[in-house]
Amino acid sequence: MQVKFFPHPADIEFEVYGETLEEVFKNAAKVVFDAITPIKNVNAVISKEIEIKSEDLESLLYDFLENIIILHDSENLVFKDVEIHELKAENEFFIKASLKGEQYNPEKHESGVVIKAVTYHEMKIGKKIINGKEMWFAHVVLDI
Repeated sequence: MQVKFFPHPADIEFEVYGETLEEVFKNAAKVVFDAITPIKNVNAVISKEIEIKSEDLESLLYDFLENIIILHDSENLVFKDVEIHELKAENEFFIKASLKGEQYNPEKHESGVVIKAVTYHEMKIGKKIINGKEMWFAHVVLDI
């Protein structure tokens, strides 16, 4: 996973990279997963399907990551992997994905940070040149 963290006094600020937009969404999800509890201790025994439609690309990423936090908070789930089945990012903005993980168990899972919300503050999605290659990126701030 390609990720860069930025120093922030109170939140988690990061940028993820990928050759495709799907890879960027996956990498952003994995940062959220790992902030909640280290994914190395999570087994992929439960699959949760999510479908999200939004008005633009930034909103789609926001809603996607926010759904992960809601599933953790409401169903006490932790995740380790995501499979994106469909991602539309032109004219309409839609994602269909499976989140894979298990029930949080304090005897097994280390407690990470409590993520209050994803923010729109400094959120950006686009392309940039990294090491001479054009890559997709997403810049995200998580309110903790």
